[in-house]
Amino acid sequence: MTASIRDTGMGILPENISKLFDDYAQMDMRTNRNIMGTGLGLPITKKVVEMMGGSISAESEYGKGSTFTVRFPQKFVTDIGIGPEVVNNLKNFRYSDRRYKPGPKLERISLPYARVLVVDDVATNLDVARGFMKPYGMQIDCVTSGRLAIDAIRDESIRYNAVFMDHMMPEMDGMEAVRIIREEIGTEYAKTVPIIALTANAIAGNEEIFLSKGFQAFLPKPLEIPRLDAVIRRWVRNKEQEEQYLAQQNGQTPPTQDTASGQKSKWQTSGIKIAGLNMDKGIKRIGNDEATYLNILRSFAANTPLLLEKITEITRDNLTNYGIAVHGIRGSSRSVCADAVADMAETLENAAKSGDYEFIAAHNASFLEATSKLVSEIDALLARLHTDNAKPRKKTPDKAVLNRIQEALQILDMDTVDAAIAELESYEYESGGELVPWLWENTQQFNIELITERLSDLLNENGGGPSL
Repeated sequence: MTASIRDTGMGILPENISKLFDDYAQMDMRTNRNIMGTGLGLPITKKVVEMMGGSISAESEYGKGSTFTVRFPQKFVTDIGIGPEVVNNLKNFRYSDRRYKPGPKLERISLPYARVLVVDDVATNLDVARGFMKPYGMQIDCVTSGRLAIDAIRDESIRYNAVFMDHMMPEMDGMEAVRIIREEIGTEYAKTVPIIALTANAIAGNEEIFLSKGFQAFLPKPLEIPRLDAVIRRWVRNKEQEEQYLAQQNGQTPPTQDTASGQKSKWQTSGIKIAGLNMDKGIKRIGNDEATYLNILRSFAANTPLLLEKITEITRDNLTNYGIAVHGIRGSSRSVCADAVADMAETLENAAKSGDYEFIAAHNASFLEATSKLVSEIDALLARLHTDNAKPRKKTPDKAVLNRIQEALQILDMDTVDAAIAELESYEYESGGELVPWLWENTQQFNIELITERLSDLLNENGGGPSL
């Protein structure tokens, strides 16, 4: 898109054109001696335009006037309009204020009766969602594909308060999964369970598209606490279930969670720097919960190499799958505030969408190198924090805890699984200790059948602790 504005003023001398966008620069001071100004207007405009991927230029004829032109990259998304409310807000310069103006300190309600399903093919994104939802006290189940989500809704042994569905997944995307849930399962529950779209492609018109396809709401990635809270209060909270829960609890009101106060952590990350990773921003984004942020970092370091393996070999025929993989890396990188890697991933994703194989072939190696370096540095950080926090020793992992994990996996109770693995991780073991990181890694990848099989073998053995 190109837009120009022309004036019939005094114009600019040719030798001054190149200085127009310099901070604090004012042209022709003798002629303009009676005009007030700091010389910041055009430099600020240039920075804003470039933040949106555009450019600004100027042409002038001294004594006759000047023309300023801005250019922005633009593509067709949808023929659905942005709506009168957004138009009016843009006209009155209120759009950004409405979205980002800080509000009062947010308290998150307690929903111990609620159960939700999160669907995303990237394990780190599941951990991000669970971290953001943890303060509500609800049970959070996770699956890694649209097909598994369909099976869970069809089975109906668990009736979820809401489903949070990723948009872009391999094999079956979120829209197709929702179409099958709404149109083919045939139950009233499948037709009415609230489904909220999760997507990193938060562009104008997308929300209306999702709402027209059977979703109840739309959440852009990376997640933000205020928007997530508004969705949970509207679509997850159930007044009838809440009244029943309160009656069972003898009328005690569920406590609220102060998201501004954050969670205390035994880790000390203050002052630690990793190039390309804004840890302070990441901790702040998740409500100042340092422990949860570090768990998400751990998930990012464990799962990102699996995505990188999918994009080491590129052909012209696999650009669609390539785009899905880098889309996943883009989303998880934004969530941990690794914006440099996320920006690279977004550029490559756009190239895949446009079929620009040559660009991907020229830049994929540097992307792989930068992302692998980031993962390596996060691993080193986590290892250092682990070493600095000595643990008590046990002979072997506790079979009672392993049994608790196996039982929780049968009903997809990932909160109980996480708590049990955290309990196992709080000790060092004389033997069998390698089971614990194996459990954590495979839990992150949702290899439920593999974990269940191995735990069954261990728990059926005679004797004391597990044998590996």
